[in-house]
Amino acid sequence: MTEHPDHIAYGTPGALRQFVGECLHMAAFYASMGVDYGAVGDDVGLELSTRKATAAMRQAISVMTMLKEANGTLRQKGKPHEA
Repeated sequence: MTEHPDHIAYGTPGALRQFVGECLHMAAFYASMGVDYGAVGDDVGLELSTRKATAAMRQAISVMTMLKEANGTLRQKGKPHEA
């Protein structure tokens, strides 16, 4: 089995940072869809997009907490955080 240290399951700052970016991308996508649904008067689509954008943003915030913890752990060990 090949190890992939940049996979989010390893919790490295780089992997966590990448996942936060993906979550923000999805939040932006769903927000844009919500704007379109609102413009055409589709309240069901607007609600669904709003809920999905909110879920993606909550996930990003949750993983940001993990990233802060990972960076704090690295600093405590005397290692510089990843760029």
